[in-house]
Amino acid sequence: MLDQLILFIQGILAGYGIEIKEGSIIAFILLLVGLTAVFQLLLMILLRIARFAAGKTNTTLDDEILHVVSAYLPLIALITSFYISMAIVYPSLKLGNFTELQIYLMLMLAVFAFLITGIMDILLVWYGTSIQPAKRKQLDKRQTFPFVRNIIKITLFIIFGIFILQLAGFDTTALITGLGIGGLAVALALQDTLGNFFAGIHILLDKPFKEGDYIVLEGGQEGTIDRIGWRTTKLLTLSSDEIIVPNSKLASSIVKNHSTPHEETGVHYDIGVSYDSDVEKVIETLKGAIKNAERSNENLVKDSGWARLEKYGDYALVFRFGYLVYGYQNKFSVLADVNREIFKEFKKNMIEIPFPTMVVKKHEEKKPKK
Repeated sequence: MLDQLILFIQGILAGYGIEIKEGSIIAFILLLVGLTAVFQLLLMILLRIARFAAGKTNTTLDDEILHVVSAYLPLIALITSFYISMAIVYPSLKLGNFTELQIYLMLMLAVFAFLITGIMDILLVWYGTSIQPAKRKQLDKRQTFPFVRNIIKITLFIIFGIFILQLAGFDTTALITGLGIGGLAVALALQDTLGNFFAGIHILLDKPFKEGDYIVLEGGQEGTIDRIGWRTTKLLTLSSDEIIVPNSKLASSIVKNHSTPHEETGVHYDIGVSYDSDVEKVIETLKGAIKNAERSNENLVKDSGWARLEKYGDYALVFRFGYLVYGYQNKFSVLADVNREIFKEFKKNMIEIPFPTMVVKKHEEKKPKK
């Protein structure tokens, strides 16, 4: 196709009576500038049409792909213009053992390596944020398959690198065989690491949780997911400690996710009051205290408070109260504000919280009279 394009350009030049003198640097520069200008004009027209068409669709995928493609097309046009100019003005030129066509193809493969990896990266991000069903908020680009995307990039660069070496005349058979044997040896030596790696892929694809979720593990460890890496997942506890969990352990563990299916988490607590208290008054007082706490803590969901008589305790009537919290990790700060309001309202309404007491009745047996 390139040969036909070169013959076509030569035919146009000959038709206008323009003779290209072989080896002329001026002819090379003029031809390079002219071809570059023509190609850039064609690209500008085509890209404008493509952007117009992409703007009519409901998805942003085509816009993002077009953005990446438009970044590399001018470079492709420049390299092609340079090769055609060289082929016309210096048809028999060689750089070492490489022909002009070999150099052109190697440069084009290098450009296409970056172009295709960029498109693949966009497709993975689009899949993770738009296509993969999720019951929670969409992931941002930083959270979507971070290490999977890097592995795909490295793999594509290796494949294109092998093609470039083949074009350069190198025998890549030994290299490919070595990569296969080396890959097998590495797989055997890194069984645990690879297990964690594939477990990480499973976590990202299945999405039982994501970065930012608050989870509790089977062993009792809990915290906010700070980062899902290629080998481990890092949890940040409420005391700002970091827990590092291997992905293979995490994938096989029973995990309680407090951030799904909704952002709001329900919590409840028990409190005991005197048996002399009015039940309805206690319930209304508890609800009022929760309502008051809404003004001081934005993490408390409005109008979510409730209260009820739960059971008869040994020394007190046990009431249960609860509410919804934005983010499970915020429950402690909310509880502090609610407890403060309950104490104030109980004191104002003279509702007594009794001390633990126990009544012991002593029974004395009467001794028989002699």
